[in-house]
Amino acid sequence: MSKALLEAHIRAALHPELLEIKDRSKAHSAHELSDGGGHYEVLVVAEQFRGLAPLARHRLVYGATAGVPDIHALSVKAMTPEEMRQQAAAAPARKTFRLAAD
Repeated sequence: MSKALLEAHIRAALHPELLEIKDRSKAHSAHELSDGGGHYEVLVVAEQFRGLAPLARHRLVYGATAGVPDIHALSVKAMTPEEMRQQAAAAPARKTFRLAAD
């Protein structure tokens, strides 16, 4: 439920062009002090981030998620659409290999 609520809050506040949310809670459930709260990674691509420093971008995301219960940890990657395009263009093309037939 928290993942859907997290998505709804971020979409309502930031109107992102791209929003990816990964629930990493299972990887942390065995921790001794785990309270069952969610661990999430979010990638938010929004025009609202233009001209803002990374800390200011993160504050916008944290502000948007303030009303979402049961979040223990939130990892944020926040970028503008232009930065996302530049990152995609700079990424090396994946090589594909073909196995030789025996």
